[in-house]
Amino acid sequence: MMSRFARRRGLLPACILSAGALVAMAAPGTAGASLGEQCSGPSVTGQGASVEKIAQDSVWAPAFNTSSDKLACNGKTGSKGEPVITYTSTGSGAGLKSWGAELKEGEKALFDVTNAFIGTSEAPNSSQIAEIEAQQTTSTPKTLETIPVVQLAIAVIVNLPSGCTATSTAAPGRLVLNNATLEGIFQGTISTWSQITDDGDKLSGAGCNAETPITRVVRQDQAGTTHILKRYLDLVSNESFELEGGGTGTWNGISEGTLNTTWPKGPVAVVKPKSKGDAEEAAKVSTTPGSIGYGNLAEIRSTNLFSGSGGGPTTARFWVELQHSSKKGKATYSDPSTNGDAAEVGNANCKNTAYTNGVGSFPPPAITAPWNEVTTETTEKEYTLCGFTYVLAFTTYSAYPGTTQAEATTVNNYLRFVLDKKGGQKEITNHDYLALPKGTVDTEAVAGAAAIGF
Repeated sequence: MMSRFARRRGLLPACILSAGALVAMAAPGTAGASLGEQCSGPSVTGQGASVEKIAQDSVWAPAFNTSSDKLACNGKTGSKGEPVITYTSTGSGAGLKSWGAELKEGEKALFDVTNAFIGTSEAPNSSQIAEIEAQQTTSTPKTLETIPVVQLAIAVIVNLPSGCTATSTAAPGRLVLNNATLEGIFQGTISTWSQITDDGDKLSGAGCNAETPITRVVRQDQAGTTHILKRYLDLVSNESFELEGGGTGTWNGISEGTLNTTWPKGPVAVVKPKSKGDAEEAAKVSTTPGSIGYGNLAEIRSTNLFSGSGGGPTTARFWVELQHSSKKGKATYSDPSTNGDAAEVGNANCKNTAYTNGVGSFPPPAITAPWNEVTTETTEKEYTLCGFTYVLAFTTYSAYPGTTQAEATTVNNYLRFVLDKKGGQKEITNHDYLALPKGTVDTEAVAGAAAIGF
């Protein structure tokens, strides 16, 4: 029987949903006029979340033109065209803004082939959806789709104080963090390295000063990785705290929109890199002794700064293991990667994750509904700090200025390939992500891609 807590939080394994609910979900919006022949559309560009950069640029876009999958545009299917997909990593916030969310006076949204779809790991909330749909030239309700495309793990990365190495009982040569410690570090209530003592955590080394203050390094821009982290921290503690710059807030309250870049006030102010992206944050942590940051596993490993020859166990730079459950009152820990802190790529350690949707049921009622409340639980079979990243597209591109049937055709073709179990979902294996969970989530995502129209 599901626990009272699970029912309240909307906790459900991603593969369970009633047949009636699934039918209701499988028709997101109403597609417009028919599309062109498969693969007859032009090359298009998308932009947004940096967490999708490797998946889009190195996996899906190339495979779309080379895969033997029937949904690929490899010169042998449909019209035999080979439209090229380009993706620009600008950040989730920039992607949302480019389609009309939280625009400032004088700014305009863009929907043509140069900005044909948006990648975001900060799913738009109801206000942002309304702002994007307000850009329509022809009023058409429920046209914006928030389509999950892959699972990802957020790695918590450290650069120990100068002269220090670390070890713990659970993760020799590295540190482990329980939920309370993780939340306390980013809130600023745990402010020195000596306060990290989970499961035998200890710093040592000639000249090592465990009383060194912890420097929190965070994203410079509005980011989906920040959104996922803050949503999780709210599960640990939903109490209010003072904010840098004044006022008070909660983790959920500062997880999205313009407040996404706001952080709790601590003894040491947060540090931000000069440029956007998880890779830039990782670089800042790597050059800041005594710092802690976070980022998408795929990007963190690709920098070679915290694993392989650039870091890893017994060095000063590595990613930590996080609490995923407890046994007989003792916390247990797991790694964000299926193969640990190593140079070789693996998969995000998010298999069998039970996702939640705030106080509502999971999944949300439709692809055209808000997915911004989706998070995990503080107790999982594997790693806890997991999430989805999404692609935004339209059921009716013709409702938006500058679009064409040909553009909608390519977006439809590409996303159907990305979500096909023999296409993009197979291709993503061993690239430090994880395919969508089989069941309601991937079924609804596939239906959402098929509903993209003009």
